Amino acid sequence: MQKIISWNVASLRARMPLVEELLETEKPNLLLLQEIKMETEKFPVLDFESRGYYSFASGQKSWNGVAILSHSPIQLIRNALPGFEDQARFIDVKTTNNIHIISVYVPNGTAPLNNPTDTSRLEYKLKWMDALIAYIQQLIQENVPFVLGGDFNVIYQDKDVYNPELFRDSALMVSSVREKLRELQGTGLFHALRHFHSQEKFYTFWDFQGGAWPRNNGIFLDALYISPLLRSEVKNADVLKEWRGKMKPSDHAPIFCELSF
Repeated sequence: MQKIISWNVASLRARMPLVEELLETEKPNLLLLQEIKMETEKFPVLDFESRGYYSFASGQKSWNGVAILSHSPIQLIRNALPGFEDQARFIDVKTTNNIHIISVYVPNGTAPLNNPTDTSRLEYKLKWMDALIAYIQQLIQENVPFVLGGDFNVIYQDKDVYNPELFRDSALMVSSVREKLRELQGTGLFHALRHFHSQEKFYTFWDFQGGAWPRNNGIFLDALYISPLLRSEVKNADVLKEWRGKMKPSDHAPIFCELSF
């Protein structure tokens, strides 16, 4: 059984003690990280190696950044989404049994505070998602097995947020963004978390502001998607919600799935 965890850590430097605790207690075979907020060359490869993990990262200074840790050797396939090398939001590695593991941090798309009518970030998000859809379609067409995990920054359904009316016009929830996620899922991906929690109000993110965590004012932003070739191997998936209640937590909780390969 392979346990795969995905976690937006909202700064690896700030969350390193919790990541080390997660590795020790949850013992994932693979760990996908997002928003590491550090340059690639500063990623603590040796620290993770001392804990028995191989790792690759795609980072940049102060924001964004993704990484993958693995108990078994992995091969780096791509450290950027084709055509979007300007931001560190995508990494694809291959395991020894030729399964691709992809960690993504989809752009938020929200307009700058000083220019609320600026749509350039939303347009970038939509184009980025188009590129991701094309990448996943190609893997499926080539019969490549894969796991795609990360922070997708989309409120897909009204039940995925504590108060949908507050977000109706946001870059997380506008119809154009929802449609892109619908296209991604329509490639044939298996939505692991929703499969096991189909009817629940299910959250992975609680803002640092406004007492969101104690009030359970959450949003379902993070996901693990499984390629059609591996769908029958998925045995479980859930949110490790208790990690949001730790000291100095991320505003996201880790999510996981278990596959029998």
